[in-house]
Amino acid sequence: MAKAAVRTPPAAADGIVKGPIKSKTIFPVLVLHLLAERPDHGSGLMSRIEEICSGLLAVNTNTIYPLLRRLEERGFIVGEWEHPTKRSRRYYEITDAGRERLERIKAGMLPYLDTLAGSIARLRRELYVQ
Repeated sequence: MAKAAVRTPPAAADGIVKGPIKSKTIFPVLVLHLLAERPDHGSGLMSRIEEICSGLLAVNTNTIYPLLRRLEERGFIVGEWEHPTKRSRRYYEITDAGRERLERIKAGMLPYLDTLAGSIARLRRELYVQ
């Protein structure tokens, strides 16, 4: 009986399988993108990300709020309390620097997303189309 040939995955696929889909890769661009559409607060952003990603990426308060603080510290977004005299929802809006950063990230991310989509398509073909 002949042995099946062992396929060696391309280096790019190897990198994807090992996990570059991380919150620090995807969440910043998603947050900037969503805030470019309209201002929002943390829980609103979490809901919108869940809707877009359909559970693919786990978003929670431990990921979104530190990210919002970092983006604000770097000047990419600005936050304002809904009620300035008491602690309430903090609404965030993208800044001009944030829009520039978003465009730079998106330009660099497209090849990555194309590689990811191609890897998933190859996996699907391998498993289900014979």
